[in-house]
Amino acid sequence: MKKAYTILLVTLSVIVLSWFLPWLYSLLFPVGASDPFIAYSPISDRMIVSERTGEKESVIYPLDTDGVREEGVVYTKEQRDSLLPQLYFTQLVAREQMPDSINGIEISIPRLKHNSWVFTSSPRDINKRFADVYLIMESMPARIDLEDPTEVFRFRDGRVEFIEMETNQINQARSKRFTEIFNDRGFTLPMKSFSANITSRKAYDEGYLMVDDNGDIFHMKMQAGRPYMSKVRKPDSLRAAHVFIMENIDKEAIGLMSDETHNLYLIERDGYRLCQLPVGKVDPEKDRFSVVKNLFNIIVRVSNQDGTRWSALDADDYSLLASYAKTSEKSTVAKIGSYIFPYTLSFTSTSDCYATPRIESFSWAAFVLNAMFALVIFIVYRRRTADAICRPALASLVTLVFGIFAFIPFIIIRN
Repeated sequence: MKKAYTILLVTLSVIVLSWFLPWLYSLLFPVGASDPFIAYSPISDRMIVSERTGEKESVIYPLDTDGVREEGVVYTKEQRDSLLPQLYFTQLVAREQMPDSINGIEISIPRLKHNSWVFTSSPRDINKRFADVYLIMESMPARIDLEDPTEVFRFRDGRVEFIEMETNQINQARSKRFTEIFNDRGFTLPMKSFSANITSRKAYDEGYLMVDDNGDIFHMKMQAGRPYMSKVRKPDSLRAAHVFIMENIDKEAIGLMSDETHNLYLIERDGYRLCQLPVGKVDPEKDRFSVVKNLFNIIVRVSNQDGTRWSALDADDYSLLASYAKTSEKSTVAKIGSYIFPYTLSFTSTSDCYATPRIESFSWAAFVLNAMFALVIFIVYRRRTADAICRPALASLVTLVFGIFAFIPFIIIRN
């Protein structure tokens, strides 16, 4: 019985240390890394990079058409402001340097603000469990301001059921109307993806973007208690995977869509036209991405564990203007850690909302330290026990595999 307790204690110690030691190491030696800020200048037709070089210092420089830094060219903040009037118009107005037009386009502060918006997406927004009931807002309220939702809907036995939250009763009439329009539009259950922005703190409501089991895209909302639903036209070969609703002030686009081959599309409001964005592959389940739009161009930023890339697109026809990519480099702290820890155990991740054990960051570089620990354990156990070879060899083998995570409990626990 004592031997079983000892084995259990060692096993639990290895599991706990596999999580605790890498966590403590990252806490004691934090790595601060940030990507540069990149924008596209409608004045010089170049990407402008603002990159931090110190705690309070930064360097500003342009990129050529191939995405390579132009040697010897460094901008001051004032020069950057003049090259990026769509972003730094407040500074330019304060210095009375704001131009009246750029490339024949008349500009003003209200127009610049009206045509500017930002959208961001993280894998944690997708890789999580969603409730089987969905809040729905009234898109055409009786008064001007939007109101908080009072009903939810769900899919049950092939029909759409609307439930009043206050009474928990099914609204049969509304359920029938929405079920009919879902059937008329050809929506196939189950729903693969959906997106909505349920809040009354916005100018207007666009309801839901949905993807059915066939990969078709639908736009659905409730107007004056009645259903509105439209199917987005697309080629039969294109199957949607994820959709993202957008309720921007310019009302030009209704959302974004990524297909099963990880291409990114913008869904225009006018005719629900699908426009593929030439930004490379984007997997929303693994990649973080942002879309920053202004009057002249759109900057799409895609980042993952391999690095970050930026694409500048024309705001009118979405053609590619310039691109830049930066690969991730392993920090010195991470390199040292790979020689200490053969692996890491974690229960959470930045890419999902699930709490589950996951073993990551396997490192063969730690094998040298593991072998040294195993040799120490073999010598110590040979002195501790009368066994000829079995127990020291077994302890050494376990230490060779688990490294420092097994070395510590083997040293502390005498038997």
